[in-house]
Amino acid sequence: TVIGSIVKEALQIVENLNPNVTCANIGACTSAVTPVTSVEKLGDTCSECTMIAGEIITLLENEQVDSLIKEAITALCTVLPISDSETTLDGYFDELVALLKSLDAKTLCRLIGLC
Repeated sequence: TVIGSIVKEALQIVENLNPNVTCANIGACTSAVTPVTSVEKLGDTCSECTMIAGEIITLLENEQVDSLIKEAITALCTVLPISDSETTLDGYFDELVALLKSLDAKTLCRLIGLC
């Protein structure tokens, strides 16, 4: 599932963290704080948005993710009292995905006001 793959990827990231550096960076231990040297600073909304937007754009490239979202649209339309809701939502979904795929993560975050 999509959520399963996201959790798996997050766990891989966590497994690669240096516990001493992470502990010091968040102020949870008494050792000297090691400065964050990467471009992305903790708490930087723009960097966080860019990272998340990049993941979302990557996920949207996956055909399985596309079909799972379309299945969810179909399920949603069974309870919506709107005629042709599936056709309408599918069309909007396809347009939104095409737009997102045409943008890079930083541009997307600028458009929504987080950079």
